[in-house]
Amino acid sequence: MMKERVVVFGDAIIAIIITIIVLELPISYASNGAIHYGELLRAVGIYFISFCFVANLWFQTAYAFNRVEQVKNNVLVVYLLLLFGLSLVPSATRLLIEDTTRQTVFIYGVLTFLVTFVMRRMIVSLTRQSLPDEAQKKRRTDELNRQDLFSLVARLILLALGYFFTQAVLVIYLVFPILAFLQNIVDREEDAFVDTLALDEQNDYFHDRNDLWGNPLRRYGQLLRESLKDSDQNDPAWREQITKEWQKKIGETIGQLERKIATTSDPQKQQQLKVQVTRLKQQQEGFNRRLSQRPKKGKSPDKLQ
Repeated sequence: MMKERVVVFGDAIIAIIITIIVLELPISYASNGAIHYGELLRAVGIYFISFCFVANLWFQTAYAFNRVEQVKNNVLVVYLLLLFGLSLVPSATRLLIEDTTRQTVFIYGVLTFLVTFVMRRMIVSLTRQSLPDEAQKKRRTDELNRQDLFSLVARLILLALGYFFTQAVLVIYLVFPILAFLQNIVDREEDAFVDTLALDEQNDYFHDRNDLWGNPLRRYGQLLRESLKDSDQNDPAWREQITKEWQKKIGETIGQLERKIATTSDPQKQQQLKVQVTRLKQQQEGFNRRLSQRPKKGKSPDKLQ
């Protein structure tokens, strides 16, 4: 119950913040009474930057809260601090619209840097809380920390560059939340697949992920394309494809281990290899069962339930 109240409270605050931002949009008139469209478009562009920033924060926090059962006290305090910082965005946006200078871009940059930092630390905490397995917890935390380090360092560099290239940096501030939003869509698509796996399969997936996908860019592009498709989320084609590739890799690994068993004379080593082969064969059988239970094309999604 407490989690729902916290989420609803945060959603209400964020909705009010976005409303206040749009109310700050000025409509400038020329001396003859005509609307100054150049100034209006610039103001709308700055509003769009702030809208993307706030909307991306809502998306990330909503997804993180959705994966936990309750909100701990320390997370609640951090979330309230985050909402306080976010509530200052309308004022910073108004400053940018009224006078886009080095100082106002710097103020906006510092504010978004601090809000982003607090948000990402809270999401790391919520992610750790949502994962029961220590190995998964460490892997996901390390991955989030790497993403956060890159993002925060980039924002610090932007603060410095904003002093010399004000307009260019303003455009980059628009790109940041869009990229972060896309990254979260990719993470959500991958998490949906990982949630369908057993715990040991999840650990194996992340251990072999780069080998399965080939490289991170291929994984990112494939998951992003799949997440944007209007398809049946219960059985997307890419999951079957990656499962088959995974099966193939497991089969190759089993073959390598069996050859090692045949060539080694150490009984203890042979036993260790046999245990690995048995575990991989069980995993392979689990994949075969999962693939055989998939519905044929053309069946109604209702029949998947």
